[in-house]
Amino acid sequence: MMDRLTRQLGLRLRFALFFAALGLGGMALIAAALWFGHLRGGGPVDGFVIGGLLAALGVMGLSAWIGLLFDENVAKPILALASDLTTRARADVDLEIDETQARHLGALAPAANAINAALAEARAARQRAIERETARIAREKALFEALFRDLGEGAVVATPDNRVMLYNRMAQELLPQIGLNRPLEAVLRPEPVTDALRRVEEARIAGRIAAETFLAASADGTRFLLGRVTPILSDEELSGHVLIFRDATDDLRAHAEQAHLFNRLLEGVRRPAGTIAALHDLLETGEDLPPEARAGFRKGIAEEVARLVRVIDDLAAEQAAATARRWPVSAVAASHIFDAVRAREALSVTATASDAMIACDGFAMSTLLARLIERLSETGTREGFTLAAEEDGAETRLVLGWQGEVATDGEIMGWLDAPLSPAYGQYSGRDALEAHASTLWAEGKGSAHRIVLPLSTAGAPLAPGDARPEFYDFNLPPAPAGEMATRDLSDLSFVVFDTETTGLSPRGGDEIVQIAGLRIVNGRILRGESFESLVNPGRPIPPSATRVHHITDAMVEGAPDIRDVGQRFHDFCKGSVLVAHNAPFDLAFLRLKEEVIGRRFDNPVLCTVLMSAGLFDHTGQHTLDALCARFGITIPPEARHTAMGDTVATAEVFVRMLALLRDKGVSTLAAAIAEEGRMTKIRKAQTY
Repeated sequence: MMDRLTRQLGLRLRFALFFAALGLGGMALIAAALWFGHLRGGGPVDGFVIGGLLAALGVMGLSAWIGLLFDENVAKPILALASDLTTRARADVDLEIDETQARHLGALAPAANAINAALAEARAARQRAIERETARIAREKALFEALFRDLGEGAVVATPDNRVMLYNRMAQELLPQIGLNRPLEAVLRPEPVTDALRRVEEARIAGRIAAETFLAASADGTRFLLGRVTPILSDEELSGHVLIFRDATDDLRAHAEQAHLFNRLLEGVRRPAGTIAALHDLLETGEDLPPEARAGFRKGIAEEVARLVRVIDDLAAEQAAATARRWPVSAVAASHIFDAVRAREALSVTATASDAMIACDGFAMSTLLARLIERLSETGTREGFTLAAEEDGAETRLVLGWQGEVATDGEIMGWLDAPLSPAYGQYSGRDALEAHASTLWAEGKGSAHRIVLPLSTAGAPLAPGDARPEFYDFNLPPAPAGEMATRDLSDLSFVVFDTETTGLSPRGGDEIVQIAGLRIVNGRILRGESFESLVNPGRPIPPSATRVHHITDAMVEGAPDIRDVGQRFHDFCKGSVLVAHNAPFDLAFLRLKEEVIGRRFDNPVLCTVLMSAGLFDHTGQHTLDALCARFGITIPPEARHTAMGDTVATAEVFVRMLALLRDKGVSTLAAAIAEEGRMTKIRKAQTY
């Protein structure tokens, strides 16, 4: 009983009770002494009473004064040292402890720093050992990431209950809302995938391991994905599924376009053809037709033939455009095309370095350029071949230059008729140009000549070195069970977020101008799964607000409104606990706009201000800057007071706080919310 009571009372309260007991004990001793003296010596009682009161007040005052000094110079420094040691032990913080806060505790502060230094050294030694032991695994991991990341098809590995535990960047490109620990049904229409999984399970039960195909729409209905799903077995137990898929949207659209064009062709040809046949029959059978009627029939036939030609020409143009869209092009660096040309042994070409990206069939274009250089050099009258790329907005021109004899358009067009490569069959250079909806021409002056080949500019792809370790997590927490409040904090997904606004009064007309969010899954900050958007507030941004977050009216002029951004952010937060620094402030802006957005932000919420107040109750410093300093987190000055910069800082603080909460015995969401409720009154005394 006494041990439990001791644990429930804080250190400072126990010291206060100790000094209160000391004062009361002194008063009792004085009273007893005066009473004993009066019994022995006798005399007036008034003097003894007055003396006793004065002595009692003096003892109580002295006890209170010494207690306050003890609290300020002993209790608070002890709590600060304990908090710093716990933070460094549980949150992997290697900062040196400030000894000035415990200067009255003698050797205790240096001893705490020695423990901290020993802990840091032990942690470093452990880390070195881990790094040595995992070097081989790290190399294999890097190889795996590089290979998996750059697959041309989307790839997802899901748990048996269909939650994502691995995906590559092509999957992220095809399904932008994908994320670790999110259910597959959040990004894919579930019925086709579920049916494929059912067939996989039936085959597995029958002793066969086979892949099953599926055609599924994305959750938003904008894409159709053709793929296959394969089971993952471990010791005969199902441990997940692998889904490999590609975008079949263009294929289905092309099929629909072909059917539509064919039907239009039939309809467009049927009437003129019928009319021509009828008029021709009249001309053939009507031998006694007058010349005027015969001329009219011939004119009608000519008009119908012209109509027929127009229909065929129009549909041929549409067919060519559709074929050009369907031709398998990808983003190719112009320098890679030049390297492919220069790699041919018989060619001597100088290429100008270029960062241009082109949407094309890289093999066809490099083969076409090489073919032109071969033909140009055959006569021996041309030399000094060069390759360069000229960017002009949506178009990038590949330029083949040389010195010497001019090449006529007739010669160049003749060279384009030959097949490009045995791999392409009879596919010629002219066919390649038509497939890319392009052409080429020759131009020059004096002895300097060049051939210009215009192609569409492509956006830069993800850099090969853009490794995102958040692409996978093979140690996801178990599937959700029961109410979220009763689940362990380590089993939950979190979205840490921050807003920038026009002011500090959500009910006074201030509006959101920027929202940012980051997901935390399995204790890891997923920087690859982020949300960030400017918001058009529909009102001017005051200069005082711009000085804080540097967002101007011009920056939000073309930004989406809160309805659009709010709906996308709500989708991003689905199934997660919301976390913010001073959460009531940010949530007030969102919840006041719920009717406009059409969604309710009813996710559970945690506030790092209140968490800090509960973890570090010996200090009144709970600002984001103070917490970052406590945990050794650096916020770049340019990122402070930006939505994403503050979100990243809050996320770093939060993941460290989770370890401290567990050490304090707070392990479930309900316990964390209850702890915050206990500290709510502290908010009113803090500056955020």
